[in-house]
Amino acid sequence: MKNRKRLLFLVLLLVLAVAGCSREQEQENGYKVYYVNTEGTHLVDVSYTPQAETFEEMMEELLGALAQAPAGYLSALPENVTINGYERGIDALRIDFSEEYYELSNTDEVLLRAAVVKTVSQIPGVVKIMITVGGEQLQGADGQPVPAMDADTFIDTKEGGINSYLYAKLTLYFANEDGERLIREERNLHYSSNMVLERVVLEELIRGPEHSGEKALFTDDVKIESVNIQNGICTIGFDGEANRAPSDNPPDAETVLYAVVNSICETCDDITGVKFEIDGESDGTFRDTVELDQVFMADTSYIETNQLETGA
Repeated sequence: MKNRKRLLFLVLLLVLAVAGCSREQEQENGYKVYYVNTEGTHLVDVSYTPQAETFEEMMEELLGALAQAPAGYLSALPENVTINGYERGIDALRIDFSEEYYELSNTDEVLLRAAVVKTVSQIPGVVKIMITVGGEQLQGADGQPVPAMDADTFIDTKEGGINSYLYAKLTLYFANEDGERLIREERNLHYSSNMVLERVVLEELIRGPEHSGEKALFTDDVKIESVNIQNGICTIGFDGEANRAPSDNPPDAETVLYAVVNSICETCDDITGVKFEIDGESDGTFRDTVELDQVFMADTSYIETNQLETGA
């Protein structure tokens, strides 16, 4: 029976590794374990090849690796904070920390949380991770329970370290199935304080919807060339890939633009309008349909009626 369980685990690991090659955590170098740089400002990932075969062995090995940082790095887990244990729940894997967890500074706490979630979420079968402290669900700075997280909960800049993480509730819009209306989707995440919130919104929109019945707005290859804010107007610069539809049956061009506009205006304080540039030009058209030489204001008429009525 034990050999059979190990065989099933290895088969599942192989299938997920092949199917999930696009995931950063499962690139050709295998697993990543996340540590903190010596300045204590941001996470760094180190390639790691686990030897474990079962789920329990994998958990013990990765949690042990987190606690023992290689030369040149720091463990995100301070010596005075211990991991009491873990439990596989129906909705999420629960990892319990000692009460000293609440003594961490804001940056140290989120770096630890991010390191644990990003490392452990690579294990096959782990979709969400919930942090508990002394057996109780982790409370945020606002006193509210911190929901279960995955690797995408933490957004880092690729252009340098962070000074701290900021928490944001994003209101995002994606196209519905017919491509003519917008569906609201909310995401809670932490992002580097070196990033402007408007760029975080754009990156999440490019990453695409998380729910069925929603259409992607862009291809995965779209690049954000610039994000400039002046007098309440956010000017977004995309590369030419933004003009390429993400599918054979894409959403309407106007729907895509207002998905971006409504997402930014609802999420980001003080933004009253959005302008677009493609390849540095603002006098062209978007997908041969919409003239870009204008300021786009939020427009709720594109949102599905049932969402407007319920505020969902």
